[in-house]
Amino acid sequence: MFEIGQHVIHPGQGVCTVVGFTNDDPTPMIILHAKSGHAATQLMFPQSQEGRLHCAISREDAEEILDRYGELAVDTFTERNSSLEETYFKQQLKLGAPETVRIFKTMRHRIAHAEKIGKKPSSYYTRILKEARRRAVEELAVALNLATEDADERFIAAISADEHSLN
Repeated sequence: MFEIGQHVIHPGQGVCTVVGFTNDDPTPMIILHAKSGHAATQLMFPQSQEGRLHCAISREDAEEILDRYGELAVDTFTERNSSLEETYFKQQLKLGAPETVRIFKTMRHRIAHAEKIGKKPSSYYTRILKEARRRAVEELAVALNLATEDADERFIAAISADEHSLN
């Protein structure tokens, strides 16, 4: 059971904060507060499905992800069409960090590779990249107790350090 004030990862929304519980009959609910983009949303999540929620990463895990960004392997999953690949990556995003960071790195890698060989990257790469970044930064902000903008700066610094080490 989660506690009020605890940060959890919602499969569809990303980072949420538990703000309460209801004892509604027949379906008790967990009340979550989500901030997706600029809009704050209140969600009701069935307590019977709380196994689909998981705790946000710890500060130590967030620091390790940032420190070891360069060592994080890209996801090599491929499928016969881009729709099936996009579905796979959307499912991976629901797992939270470090997968959100891995998917972000994977999409950056795929976009750069396509551009390098003179091809236009698949449009789903950009969609997944944007969502992966949003989720990763929100998770890092919560874990590191930082404002989203500050967590984004730390994330960009980790990416830059990795790019400089490749050159």
